[in-house]
Amino acid sequence: MEDIDMTVDIDTLFVMLDEEQPTEVQEAALREARKIKSLSVFMQPIEYKWSWENCAKVICEKTDEELNKYTCEMLEWLQDINWPGAFLIMERLEKMEPQFLVHAVGYQVKQALLLKDNEWLGWMSYLIKNRKFYDALSEEKEYQKILKRYYEEYWGELEY
Repeated sequence: MEDIDMTVDIDTLFVMLDEEQPTEVQEAALREARKIKSLSVFMQPIEYKWSWENCAKVICEKTDEELNKYTCEMLEWLQDINWPGAFLIMERLEKMEPQFLVHAVGYQVKQALLLKDNEWLGWMSYLIKNRKFYDALSEEKEYQKILKRYYEEYWGELEY
């Protein structure tokens, strides 16, 4: 398909990002989406749930620095691992430099505890698979312990 310079409104873009659209429509939408600097529009747009997988693709291509202000929203994606794009987001978070995650994870662990959301804690615990992140959490000892407990329950023994 020829690369056409097209400008679409955000609603049209989300319709095009829908995973039920033909591949070439999704690919054209991804090219357009990559031009948008405000990543918040891609953080689980409520009206367009079937675009979330493609939204996650756009998000995951960004650098740690670009994602730094969105880590809380990205962690919210892990509340339900069945949500489109959740695995992509989890894998991207796992690869982030720890300094970009420590405070957001502390905040979201606190939220999950308040909500008694054990599933969310279990999915977030996957992040401590990254030893650098686990070590960085030492300044948040309480959360480090909680995530370690959930990791062992959900994923098994830590390998380090």
